[in-house]
Amino acid sequence: MNTKATLLVCGQILTLDQSNTVIEDGAVAIAGDTIVEVGERAALLDKYPSAEQLVQPHGLVMPGLVNSHTHAAMACFRGLADDLPLMTWLTEYIFPVEGNLNAEMVYHSSLLSMAEMIKSGTTSFCDMYLFAKEVARATADSGMRGWLGEVLYDFPSPNYGAPENGI
Repeated sequence: MNTKATLLVCGQILTLDQSNTVIEDGAVAIAGDTIVEVGERAALLDKYPSAEQLVQPHGLVMPGLVNSHTHAAMACFRGLADDLPLMTWLTEYIFPVEGNLNAEMVYHSSLLSMAEMIKSGTTSFCDMYLFAKEVARATADSGMRGWLGEVLYDFPSPNYGAPENGI
């Protein structure tokens, strides 16, 4: 019995197991950065009597969400002429602004997106954008899981210059 666990006590746990089990009045036992047990609150309180408790009686615990299509660093462009047709938006607004991006801007804007994702329950994401190494650095710093790729254009880009430099 590990009494050094922390218990997250909550109203419901959605396990998303094969039976779609929902645990009412549940708890999650956490040791360090590892979930060690999930179950009914009373049973886990008996098993971990000296555990620190984080109590959210109306809270919901569920597996993290996955965002399968992101351009995280574009958070800084939110609301920029977003009422236009796609190609007009890209060619007249986004591409010119992206021409002024640098690695640090992408890093910080990616961190903003990751903070928003974490706040909304997203724990993993798939991203394709400029300066992928900076998106990777932000991903590591945020503690999220990411599948990252670099975008390549058939015209000069802020991080590679001429298209052949990106190959």
